[in-house]
Amino acid sequence: MADVVPVPIRSKVVEAAGVLTRDLVRFFEAIRQWLGNTTRQVASVALTAQAAAIVTTSIPTNELETGLYRATYSLRITQAATSSSSAAVTFGWTTNSVLCSQAFAAVTGNTTASQSSGAVTVLVDTATPVSYAVAYASAGATSMTYALDIRLEVLP
Repeated sequence: MADVVPVPIRSKVVEAAGVLTRDLVRFFEAIRQWLGNTTRQVASVALTAQAAAIVTTSIPTNELETGLYRATYSLRITQAATSSSSAAVTFGWTTNSVLCSQAFAAVTGNTTASQSSGAVTVLVDTATPVSYAVAYASAGATSMTYALDIRLEVLP
């Protein structure tokens, strides 16, 4: 909080007329302002044991309002392929009626220590989704599997 408002622990809660005291109202207003200036998660996706591409899929949310959002992901190979593998994440969204996207570099290490993460800040039109997709390739008798975690946050 920019202006630290002390917790009114020694103050009365209500005035004689049954109305909240000024100290308590000021305290609650400071909390409301602080919460309005913080990032808030609006959706998440957690997938495990994925062994295929993921077509463009909307991140499940209630209807989004126009505003700035941050989409972040973490992808880790959980089983290496016999020969080689690749997985790459792409986010999509709509800004001013224009379809936009951000593709991230593919994970190609083909070990269970191989991972990738990234974030993109997006301006989203009202009632349009933010989506994700994963491009996938795997070679050999054992297919590569991966885990994917996604977060969508609204920015103040």
